[in-house]
Amino acid sequence: MLLGVDIGGTSVKFGVVDEKFNIVHRSNLRTEKGISEKDFLAAVAAECAAIAKEYPIERIGAGSPGYVDMDAGVIKMAVNLPFKDTPVAKCISDATGIPTVVGNDATCAAIGELYAGLGAGVRNMVFVTIGTGIGGGIVIDRKIYLGTRGDAGEIGHICVNVDGEQCGCGRRGCWELYASVTALKKRTARAAKAHPNSILARQVEQEGVSGRTAFNAARMGCKVAQLVLDRYLDYLAVGIGNLICIFRPDVVALGGGLSGEGDGLLKPLCAKLQSDIPVEISKLKNDAGMIGAAMLHRSIEEAKK
Repeated sequence: MLLGVDIGGTSVKFGVVDEKFNIVHRSNLRTEKGISEKDFLAAVAAECAAIAKEYPIERIGAGSPGYVDMDAGVIKMAVNLPFKDTPVAKCISDATGIPTVVGNDATCAAIGELYAGLGAGVRNMVFVTIGTGIGGGIVIDRKIYLGTRGDAGEIGHICVNVDGEQCGCGRRGCWELYASVTALKKRTARAAKAHPNSILARQVEQEGVSGRTAFNAARMGCKVAQLVLDRYLDYLAVGIGNLICIFRPDVVALGGGLSGEGDGLLKPLCAKLQSDIPVEISKLKNDAGMIGAAMLHRSIEEAKK
């Protein structure tokens, strides 16, 4: 069996994957704000070791946001996590005695979708994860495209506004500043504050702000929420449209937390795109990252052929 670790800005998910891509065990850890690199790594490694005692794990793969040196097993930098030249693969392998590799989380999600989801019947695919940030994975001729240095696919940091907001990566106007769940939550909170008598404001007061708040309020007929979504989807469509122009894939797959909105996200997005390239919700949804991380060893080997 294989163990896939999906490291995210809000939680870390662990999945034991069998030879048919079924997840036979799953667990998770919350990502605590302000946690140190040392404590974070220790918690992840300890959970891997505990799982390895219960299941015959042959290999471990971990996916994380940020820039990853796959050859070294090092996460060079992640905007939303305490990583800076962090030897994640070594830490996990030292704790478990099991060979471990590390890749970008969106790359892993694309790998999962390639083997067990929408990508099972296509040759070329772009996978977009919409979560705390935005990530991507690129599949060309049924192989994950890693680039010369193994860190291709950082689509969240393509520029959509040259005079835009400052990003944690050091650039300005990055796509994820406008089209991630984090961006949608900020836009929702600002709109609720500016329109205190709106349905959206009541939703925020009662339940707080999440990526689904504006969608829920819009379904209740809130015009303020609909304006929030329209502007948000404008930015999401711009980035996806750019990717379609560059790669002309067989399909664009959408994953990450916001993909759970299904047609509520997909229909208005596709109306804005007006593209002949199909855009679909990930078949594996939030399991894509875990399955792909588990298959990371195999995918790296195939990419090098």
